[in-house]
Amino acid sequence: MKRFLIFPALFPPLALVVFTAPDGFKNLLDWMVMAYAIAVIPALLLAWVDWALSAKPFRVMGTAVIAALAAVLIVRFLSGGSEELWPVLMVGLVGGVPAAACSWLSDKSPLAVN
Repeated sequence: MKRFLIFPALFPPLALVVFTAPDGFKNLLDWMVMAYAIAVIPALLLAWVDWALSAKPFRVMGTAVIAALAAVLIVRFLSGGSEELWPVLMVGLVGGVPAAACSWLSDKSPLAVN
């Protein structure tokens, strides 16, 4: 059950780092509160997905793919979407990279007992 602590704690700052990386991490600390406000609920949902995939050998990749697809679908729905590849790829990375890291850490981290 440590994944329900790891995902809400680490997913928002990791997503923010991936989001601000192309701009050179400008205003990183200014966005930290907003990152937690936006990403805690998706992080908890992804922790549940990771838990559901915990017995599968492709758990980390599966969680990352689901997070990337969810991020792309949410942004396309809210903004009307873009047909260009770069924005879609960046949004997918903002969802997928932190989810993969949190999924991997939830299996390796000695924070709590399963």
